[in-house]
This record gives sequence, structure tokens and C-alpha cells, in this order.
Amino acid sequence: MAEKKIQENPLPEVQIESEPKDMANAIPEKPTAATEKPTAATEKPTTVPIPPVTPSAPRVSVPSFTKTAPNDLYRRLLPAVLFVLTFVTVMTMLLIYMDTVALGAQQFRVNMSRDYELARIPAASPALVAFVRQLHLAPAAHTSAAAPQEPSRAIHVLDTIYGPIRNGTFVDVQPAGARDAGAAWLRAARAWRGVTVRAAPRDFLALRGAARALHACLSPTPHPREVTYLEPETQSTLFSSRVLCLPLVTILLAADATTADYVILSGDKVLPALMHLPFEDHNLRLQVIEVRSTDLGYRNKTTEFLLTKNYTVAAAFDDSIMYSLKQV
Repeated sequence: MAEKKIQENPLPEVQIESEPKDMANAIPEKPTAATEKPTAATEKPTTVPIPPVTPSAPRVSVPSFTKTAPNDLYRRLLPAVLFVLTFVTVMTMLLIYMDTVALGAQQFRVNMSRDYELARIPAASPALVAFVRQLHLAPAAHTSAAAPQEPSRAIHVLDTIYGPIRNGTFVDVQPAGARDAGAAWLRAARAWRGVTVRAAPRDFLALRGAARALHACLSPTPHPREVTYLEPETQSTLFSSRVLCLPLVTILLAADATTADYVILSGDKVLPALMHLPFEDHNLRLQVIEVRSTDLGYRNKTTEFLLTKNYTVAAAFDDSIMYSLKQV
């Protein structure tokens, strides 16, 4: 039966074309129905198994700009490169500026806390006198101020020694405080001229215009100094300022008061300042010197020194002592 069915329905001959060698090696030939021996299994249609499909791994896509032309690539990267260069430049300049400001602030604090001895500048140097006169000595206003009603006790002593003097000269040197009452009365009532010296910045600014003011302090040495002035109410370097300490002879020369009729001195630097004053100079002649101090020992030392310079005690008070120059 099987042979008869095969003869009645012969299978068409399949001509197998010759394939390339590489494909023939890669894919083995499958047996065809003509080559197979007729068996009983051929009575049923044969099914070819479908090979399992394995999922392929995802491919990594390459960025599109790598496929672009070099000029287009440079055009896209140029803004990013410029931004990085600008950022680095700005940050570098900022760091340099911060370092410079920090060094400047540190140097400023060092300068504010250090005293400078200007030892190479003599007290009577013409350049120093001109510097003080032109840059530190503030002129007084031309307005006439009203005189106090009553003269001070120092005025009575002056009148007792020399009589009423008009158009005299006074020098008022104190660390702080307002205008001296006696000097203000002499200026308003008798047309005296003079200079008021204060080391406190606030008091100096308050006196500007009302008097011929000088922002300075007494130097205990024969040369000028630059020191830090501490406000008495704070005693803190946070509110400190710089002040120029001048020898007494420099102040007298700058104010044209080497022949002053009345000199007021106050502070703990008075005695050293007087010791460096050239009393032997004939162009220097101070008629009355008032030293204000409540320290008895300090007053005694000052008296002993001035007695050797041809001075005598004219009057003594609780807070001051007045010396007058002996008539030669």
C-alpha cells in the first residue's frame, strides 16, 4: 500500500542550487524527501521544529555629536569652554582681592597698635614746623565770641604780676577737655591770640572754628612720635585713633608763640616735655607757666626743675600751680 501511494503521488524533484562554500559550511544541508527512504512515518506530514528565538542584547548608541563635523563640534563646545575660563578667571581675581584686603586690614591693625619714634626729625626742624603749621593747625573763625562774665583765678594772678595785658599770647596744651575758661576770657575780652592743643579727637573737632586748634599731644622725647590714643570712656583699641605727639618747642614754633605770656600744660608728659625745652635759647621766653596736676609728688618734681630755670612759684591751687619767670 505504501509503495502504491508513493508511485501515485510522486514528490517533485527539488533541485538544490550550489551555494557558496561559506554558507554551505555554516548551514548544514537538510535531507529532502527524495533522498529519504520511504518508511511508514512518511505517511503523515512532517513538521519542521522552529528554533527558539533568543533576545538580542541592546546596542549602545553613540552620541550624535561624535558623528558631526569637527567645525560643528567646536562650535557646540566653545560656549562651555568660555564659561569655564571666565569662571576660573573671576574666582582667581576674587581670591587675590580677598587676600589683598586681608593683608591690608592686618597691616592697618598693626599700624594702629604700634608707636613710631620719629627720632631722625629734630624738634626745631623747619620742615616739621611747616608741616604742623600747614596741615595740622586749624585756623580760628573770625567771629567774635562773647567773653565770660567773670575772669578766672589765673587771670587775677596774671594781673597781679604784670598788670592788665592786651594783645597777649597764650598756649593751652591738654590731653582732653573743652576750651580753658581763662584763655577764652583773654581772647574775647583782651584780644589775646593763641593755640589750643588737644589729643582727644572729639574735643579737637569740637574746638575747630571756635579757636585755633591743633590735634596733637606732648611728646616726652626731643623728637616727634606717632601713638595710639585710647578714648578714656572705652579703653578699647576698637575705638582708638592715631595722634601725633610733638615736642613743646615744635608747638611753640608752629603757633608763633615762643614768647608766650601764658602757657597752660596738663598731663603726665609735662615734666619730660619741659626738660627737653631749650630754656637757654634767647628767642624762647615763656612768662607764666601753669601746670595742672593733683599729684603732690609730681608737682614737687616740676617745681624743683623750674626753679633751676629761673622760675618762681607765683600761685598754688588744689589742682594746679603757676610759675612766673623772674625778671632779669
